[in-house]
Amino acid sequence: MEVVEVADEAGLAEFLRIGRETHEGRAVPLLERTVRAWFRGTSPHPHPITLLLARDDDGAHVGRAIVHRDDRLDARLGTRALVFGALAAPDASALDALMDAVEARARAAGATELFGPAQLLPNQSGGMITAGFEERGFIDAAWNPQWMPGVLEARGMQRWYEGDTWMVDVVDEDGPSTAELDAAGIRIDEVTRFGLGRGLRALLPLLNDSFALLPYFTPFTRGELRAQFSGLWLLHEPGLFLIARDEQDQPLAFVFAVLDATPMLQASGGRLGARERWRLLTRRRELRPDAVLVVQGARPDAQGKGIVKLLSRRLHANLADIGCVRLRSTPVGRQNPGSARQFSRFGGRPLHATAYYRKPVAVP
Repeated sequence: MEVVEVADEAGLAEFLRIGRETHEGRAVPLLERTVRAWFRGTSPHPHPITLLLARDDDGAHVGRAIVHRDDRLDARLGTRALVFGALAAPDASALDALMDAVEARARAAGATELFGPAQLLPNQSGGMITAGFEERGFIDAAWNPQWMPGVLEARGMQRWYEGDTWMVDVVDEDGPSTAELDAAGIRIDEVTRFGLGRGLRALLPLLNDSFALLPYFTPFTRGELRAQFSGLWLLHEPGLFLIARDEQDQPLAFVFAVLDATPMLQASGGRLGARERWRLLTRRRELRPDAVLVVQGARPDAQGKGIVKLLSRRLHANLADIGCVRLRSTPVGRQNPGSARQFSRFGGRPLHATAYYRKPVAVP
């Protein structure tokens, strides 16, 4: 088994193909335009991103990964890490070959540890599932075969920041009353499709403040947030992007959910071209039974006051209005029980257990 860098469009096509064809159809392919931006160096990430392919003895490409680094993550973790991600492999031998190459690159770069999987950083997307393999992945939530965590752990990698994805049946009840909102000193701004630009501008400082205390979090830049949400706007529905504002109109908390287009993205291999956009516009009724809560949060001084609970109740009411019956959530860290309660109080259950992996790199 040989591991090589993606150096041309043919290699990039193989990298994309492996993401489409590996992992039993339960994973969601990365957006093709995101991967192309990594390869071309046009993503907002401040450091180069290297795409790797594992090639077997017959010359067939069978596995893939990315490696990169980030000064902000190093500062947050107090380390110098080489980050790996976008893993896809048919078996343990291919994954071991990829990780051998990743570790060799880490030593050559003077890294002190490996960290991952992440695409590109934990505040964007990442983690490996360690339980719940029978449940498919969904937008911004990983899926991998059951054997994968064991391969990493046999290499001495340790789980870090474990969490869970969640699923909850939509509760068809009225949202919070005007009296409840007045008592909390807030109003709820439902961001419309025409107001998405303003909503995104409000979201950037709000999101960064809300997650500042999480051990993995690195603040989004404007370009990173725009890239993170660019494909998700196509899945926006009225009433699914909510911002709580105080009496001075200052944003305090938010929830952001989208329709779950997992089957469509699996069918297209992660492409969102003109054909896929047209399908998203003309076949939305097929998507509406399922939604994904991409992110929710509150500023530190607004946490513990029930504001996110009020937003969650409004979100459920709005989801019921459009015919949604199931809401899945991207991973919630077990160190963050307040966020998990937003699902358990509605009768939700964990779907996948998730974890990042870390390993010190031996100095040669």
